[in-house]
Amino acid sequence: MKTKEIIIEEIIMKNIRRKNVDVDHVQVVEGKPFIAWLEINPTELCNRTCTFCPRVDPDDYPNQNLNMTVVLAKKIADELLALDYQGSVAFSGYGEPLLTPNIEKIINQFGDINVEVVTNGDPLDQKMIKGLYSAGLNTMVISMYDGPFQIDKFKKLFKDAGISEDKYVLRDRWYGEDEDFGLLLTNRSGTVDEGNQPAVNPMKRCFYTHYSMVVDWNGDVLLCTQDWNKKVKFGNIYSNTLLESWQSKGLSKYRKTLGNGFRKSEPCKSCNVDGTLMGSVHAKAWDKQKHR
Repeated sequence: MKTKEIIIEEIIMKNIRRKNVDVDHVQVVEGKPFIAWLEINPTELCNRTCTFCPRVDPDDYPNQNLNMTVVLAKKIADELLALDYQGSVAFSGYGEPLLTPNIEKIINQFGDINVEVVTNGDPLDQKMIKGLYSAGLNTMVISMYDGPFQIDKFKKLFKDAGISEDKYVLRDRWYGEDEDFGLLLTNRSGTVDEGNQPAVNPMKRCFYTHYSMVVDWNGDVLLCTQDWNKKVKFGNIYSNTLLESWQSKGLSKYRKTLGNGFRKSEPCKSCNVDGTLMGSVHAKAWDKQKHR
């Protein structure tokens, strides 16, 4: 019989393998590897305060009704479509994406691009599910925090909405602190310390900047999804293109130092994430750039 530790590890690795399908494909734009995983934070609202999240303390991370506009989403989508974008767009980030006003219209801007939403599933009903998939959503990833009973609940919701099981993913997240909440815990760049946190290794390589980029609700381009304090920014999509931000000197500098295993700058020097679980293919592609 499998132990809970083995089950949790299998859950974590399944999620990594799912993302690697996209992350391991390298699209080249203007002679350089391009984004494979574009994460968008569409809202600063969340209806939960999980103990492993900076939102557990509203003084540190308050709930704010700040949301991405359809206009900004269209600009991002138009740029990706013009580049024949081959990666994925993930609505996730620092809030609950389904609380975003006009989320269906926002998703609809991305046309044939692969789009997924990561959600706690709380706002879902049949109407919303149908609307999201009609708008162009490809996959919904639901993190279930309350218990195994949620499996049947969500399966019924999706079935009644006419959505097949290959169009959504249910993730176990109802475990306790002694089981790391069923997560591959990180300290969110030093903002939380719940659970069995690994130590910060200042010489640990990280590939986040080699394959992924984060756009905030207001268009700010952030270093990575771990930077909850949003200390480092590389332009704003209202004034810069995605490609300009991706190939900017600032982001290129972080990409080089992190690829070489030097976490010498904030927020990286306070971060304990294992940034090598994904992105090794992109890291190798960037390494080839040095020898041309």
